[in-house]
Amino acid sequence: MHTLAIEMTRLNRQSVCVTLHPGTTDTELSRPFQARVPSQQLFSPAFAARQLFEVLEALTPVETGRHFAWDGEAIPW
Repeated sequence: MHTLAIEMTRLNRQSVCVTLHPGTTDTELSRPFQARVPSQQLFSPAFAARQLFEVLEALTPVETGRHFAWDGEAIPW
């Protein structure tokens, strides 16, 4: 991730390269783990996609190389 962020910024100063965590999303992949997830923290795929899009819309090149949660909060590496 760090190398990609450096290369993208070198090629285009306005680029933004981040990683995103969508939260626990109701998919086949997460089904085995959903029993321990409170219902208010289990997101539909549509909700997760909308949230991630909102996070992406708010980012600027300053955030390049960082990791963000579905709600826009920065997640430490």
